[in-house]
Amino acid sequence: MRLKILFAAAVLITANPAFASEDDKIEYGEYLSGSCVTCHQLSGADNGIPAIVGWDKEAFVEVLLSYKTKERENKAMQTVAIPLSREEMEALAAYFATIAPKE
Repeated sequence: MRLKILFAAAVLITANPAFASEDDKIEYGEYLSGSCVTCHQLSGADNGIPAIVGWDKEAFVEVLLSYKTKERENKAMQTVAIPLSREEMEALAAYFATIAPKE
C-alpha cells in the first residue's frame, strides 16, 4: 500500500498538465500577469523598466529562466521568477506576446 501511495505522489509531482488550447494558455497568462503589470507597462512604454509586450515567446521564457536561476541580476525580477513554473512562464509569454506595443 505504501508503495502505491509513493508511486501516486511521484506521478502527481511530475505531472505537467497541458493546456487544452493556446487560448487557455493565454487566459492563464493574463490571470498570472498581475504581478508583472505592477511595474511593466501594458502599453509597451519603457519608463526605466523594460517593455515585456510583443516579445517572442521563447525569448520571454528564457529571460525569466535566467532570473529564476540567478544568471541575471535583479532582485525584483528574481523574486518574481523564482516561484514560477515553466508552465506559468510559458503562459505569461503567450499572453504578453498577444499585446502589440503602442507606438
